[in-house]
Amino acid sequence: MASLIEPFAGARAPEAAAGLIGRFGGLGRALAATPQQLLDALGGDVPLRDAIVAARALMIAGLRERITRSVVRTDDPDFLQYLQISLAKAPVECLHVTFVTHDMGYLGDELIARGTIARLGIEIRHIFERAFEFGAHAIILAHNHPTGSSEPSARDVEFTRRIAALTSAVDIPLVDHLIVGAERVTSMRGRGLL
Repeated sequence: MASLIEPFAGARAPEAAAGLIGRFGGLGRALAATPQQLLDALGGDVPLRDAIVAARALMIAGLRERITRSVVRTDDPDFLQYLQISLAKAPVECLHVTFVTHDMGYLGDELIARGTIARLGIEIRHIFERAFEFGAHAIILAHNHPTGSSEPSARDVEFTRRIAALTSAVDIPLVDHLIVGAERVTSMRGRGLL
């Protein structure tokens, strides 16, 4: 990790890498950390924290640019990579929504909530508000499992079916719910769970 952050940290790279590994265990979780968590792990080094946050933002923006210029498909490697970089290493569950047109054109995407899937249930109203604001014809949900598993839980299935029923009632269908793990992304529709 020290060699990766050396362009930002200079001679302080070994010390900074040790702080990041000690706090997060590796680069993936460090990149998913909040700015305050990074600052704490870096011993208050604001310029280095800002450089890491900026590098992450650039990487995500580059991937987002790829998906905004094409039809959004839940099996598209660029879309899946974007979700993995955005969500896979987050220390808590994050619910992400992609808003699409009737022909799966990209309208927008955003992180709707952080917490457990049980707590995320209270964010349903916000999903609909944003879908209407975007003029979405359909949505794609994605959330991570901090354990690294991409296997849907019973709670995931229940939440997904509830959302699917609600979105169908307002004619904004749920295209898929993707579970983002450390190594792969699982489609609940592909598993026959939606």
